[in-house]
Amino acid sequence: SGAAGAGAAAAQQGGTQLKRSVAKLFHRRKKNLPNELPKPFNIWKVVRGDTIQVITGSEKGKQAPIIKVDRRKQRVYCEGINLVKKHVKGQGQQPGQIITKESPIHLSNVALIDPVEKVPTKVKFAFLQDGTKVRIAKKSGAIIPKPEILRQRRMPHPYGGPEKDTPADVATKVTASPHEIALNDALRKLTLMGTRVGKYDPVPKPVPK
Repeated sequence: SGAAGAGAAAAQQGGTQLKRSVAKLFHRRKKNLPNELPKPFNIWKVVRGDTIQVITGSEKGKQAPIIKVDRRKQRVYCEGINLVKKHVKGQGQQPGQIITKESPIHLSNVALIDPVEKVPTKVKFAFLQDGTKVRIAKKSGAIIPKPEILRQRRMPHPYGGPEKDTPADVATKVTASPHEIALNDALRKLTLMGTRVGKYDPVPKPVPK
């Protein structure tokens, strides 16, 4: 009985040590897991090109335009603010160097500038008489227009010149068959009438001449 009791105690101690080692391993793995990304905002009141002011941190009080927005991480990049130095490796004949670039700032640390009073302000949305949705500064009640830079493409399409344009006679040439034209007209009439065409509904065929 003494030997059986000693064996049971050893087994229990071994099981306890195994549980502790598994717990330590899980704890180490848990530390190396990446942090969960914050939940993205559904409505963003700042866009690229807006002028903002930093309201907290070491850069507090500085104003600058936004050059990049990272909505997934809720960060903004502002021109000349929160600068850091980065070491860049050399490639080929180009030697390595140290560059200065903007680092991201959390969205909660910046505020839009009132276009009238030139101070930080909160923003609300409103609709004009024609249905256009606009941003309103709560300080002065003025409309905050969207920056003109949003109208420009970041990567403009290359234009090959007039010789690359499609001739007018080729662009206006009718290439659809009579069956396709009849089908398009029928679908347009059904859409205007509010009727939806099913998947297995018969397709109208053109009347033979």
